[in-house]
Amino acid sequence: MHQTTEQLVPTTADLVLRAARRDGEAFAALIRRYERVALSVAFSVLGNADAAGDAVQDAFLRAWQRLADLKEPGSFATWLCGIVRNLAIDACRRNRHIKISLDAPGHDALSIVDTRHDGDPLDELDRRERHELVAAALQSLDDVTRPAVVLRYYDGLSSKEIGEALGMSPAAVDMRLSRARQQLKKMLASVVKEDDKVTSDRVTR
Repeated sequence: MHQTTEQLVPTTADLVLRAARRDGEAFAALIRRYERVALSVAFSVLGNADAAGDAVQDAFLRAWQRLADLKEPGSFATWLCGIVRNLAIDACRRNRHIKISLDAPGHDALSIVDTRHDGDPLDELDRRERHELVAAALQSLDDVTRPAVVLRYYDGLSSKEIGEALGMSPAAVDMRLSRARQQLKKMLASVVKEDDKVTSDRVTR
């Protein structure tokens, strides 16, 4: 009987058990499987791609050193994201001067506004200003809701996947995302109104 492709793919628990026996290849597979999620979580706290990459590198090193502490191998994603979030929060507290970047690691652009350049320097400046306001709005969310928003809207994860990564039920994820949408919509409404006013002023000049 031939094994299916699904049967050939090791589970996270299998990889964790192998890595706990100091199997470097198994741990490398865990890194490939969860690096993108970890980067999104770190970026959601730090708002800076370089700082997020450093936090994730430290988190994987710490996870490798502490795998024996993980009692439930299947909960590796939640455990790892907790390490990432804590390290990112610590880094944020130590480095208040971290500059928010416009691009997230693993993404072409972290944005919910159109950032394509159409050749008009003034329009490009407006886009960048809006982009920074969006980033600031995201930073206003709490340390659990923010990564949930990033994982949904920038990584496309389902509520179940986000819940597994952040240690919440899918229903709790949906509730946080709903509240976040309302909060972001309210905060960004003024940006849209101001943008419409600027556009109107240009047309009437």
